[in-house]
Amino acid sequence: MDFLTTVPLLWGRPANIWLGIILGVLLIFQIYLGIMMVRGRMNLLKLHKINAAFLFIIALIHAYWGLGIWFFNFQIK
Repeated sequence: MDFLTTVPLLWGRPANIWLGIILGVLLIFQIYLGIMMVRGRMNLLKLHKINAAFLFIIALIHAYWGLGIWFFNFQIK
């Protein structure tokens, strides 16, 4: 069960950092989709929901690793 308390390294940085960057990009894309839907230019509800699901999943993983590193001394390997 070591994989639950270990944060992997990707390109020399903890994966939590990379998930934060991806999270920011997905959030900007979600806002863009919402603006386009309000303006009525495109019917993007399905894409908006899919993006929201990915955003939620990545946010959960990012929060789990971030809180684990900060409060529970997760190992970074």
